[in-house]
Amino acid sequence: PTIIKPSERLNKRTQKALLAKPTMESLGKDEQKRERDAAFDLLDALTKSGGLAVTHASLHIVVAATHCFDKTLTETIIQDNMNPIDKVERSTLIMATTVHQQPAAALIRESQLPRVGTVSPMLFLQEESSAAAA
Repeated sequence: PTIIKPSERLNKRTQKALLAKPTMESLGKDEQKRERDAAFDLLDALTKSGGLAVTHASLHIVVAATHCFDKTLTETIIQDNMNPIDKVERSTLIMATTVHQQPAAALIRESQLPRVGTVSPMLFLQEESSAAAA
């Protein structure tokens, strides 16, 4: 499994006023918790405990994946005559279709569709059956 661990210390850059010079501060675990709690308290106050919608905001999520192969890169290419990048690309597209709630074809450059369709035809089966039903 892939585990993402932030470093023990994070750097925080702040400005006391709009035209003030930025300052940099290093935060340990306790300071990070205090800053996180303060940010959530501010968000709670601004939204009246969730009663007001936050428009024009975005939430960033990091999704990580680990790919394990039975053979080395060279063995996979030479002995199995396979491109390991195709497997990584397929699993990435599966995650992307789930996260973005879009079909694979909508997430791929049009020029790459024939290539990806050849190496990963299963990604496009549902789309083909939906198009045939319409």
